[in-house]
Amino acid sequence: MSGSRVALAATLAASALGAFALSSTALAQSSRPYETTFAGEPVGPNDWILTIKGNAQITPKYEGSDKSSFVAFPSFTIRRATEPKRFAAPDDGVSLTFYGNPLVSFGVVAAYRGGRYYEDDRRLFGLSKINWTIEPGVFIELWPTEQLRARFEIRHGLNGSGFVGGVGLDWVQRIDRLTISGGPRVVLADGDYMDKYYSVTPYEAALNGRVWPFKADGGMRSIGAAAAVSYDWSDEWNTTVFGRYDYLTGDAGKSPVVRSFGSRNQFSVGVTAAYSFKTTW
Repeated sequence: MSGSRVALAATLAASALGAFALSSTALAQSSRPYETTFAGEPVGPNDWILTIKGNAQITPKYEGSDKSSFVAFPSFTIRRATEPKRFAAPDDGVSLTFYGNPLVSFGVVAAYRGGRYYEDDRRLFGLSKINWTIEPGVFIELWPTEQLRARFEIRHGLNGSGFVGGVGLDWVQRIDRLTISGGPRVVLADGDYMDKYYSVTPYEAALNGRVWPFKADGGMRSIGAAAAVSYDWSDEWNTTVFGRYDYLTGDAGKSPVVRSFGSRNQFSVGVTAAYSFKTTW
């Protein structure tokens, strides 16, 4: 997939996720103490904080690829102005909290997943195309201490790619306007997901000539870590730099697509600039 097509797909995904959030925000509640001001201005029950983000990332061209591609896309989030701002790691899905308190929160989540296209890598000749998709699901967050966060997500691709689950721990250190975070990541997937992204049929193997037939089963897809540094220039402006590493394990790491011309080492880096402002509806 070309950079422009990836950017367009990501933009469409961000718009869809935003529309989803806007249609559901009335359900979001929090039992944490309310903030009473934003950027020095008082807020009321009908006020919202809208955050518009510009994102730039370098990520693998497709799952298991040894090549990277650059993508830039917009996104946005929204929360009640009386609802406290919550920590979010850059690799979290776009989420909407149904219930939250200082120890636990849960709600719905959605994420964008890129596809696999012949124009991304000519070595994919003969292998089936995989279209990009949106993965809706649910999440739960636990805060056993003020600095330690555990997050669990389970999602299912709209392209029928099966279930994928993410488990992450983050140590969150706030130093005035600076926030440093990071920790381990584990990704698990069911048989449908693994089959779609990592299996090779005999027919595909015969056409390609560089890979062999392989049936991928469900299990642990990868282990890794993520880290981010975020700075609040003001209540309105924020910048975040982040990175993530995943090591493909299990049948994902054994896949001929990975072993023949891909890599078990998957790296992603990026930067996000965000602008928040108050609006009344």
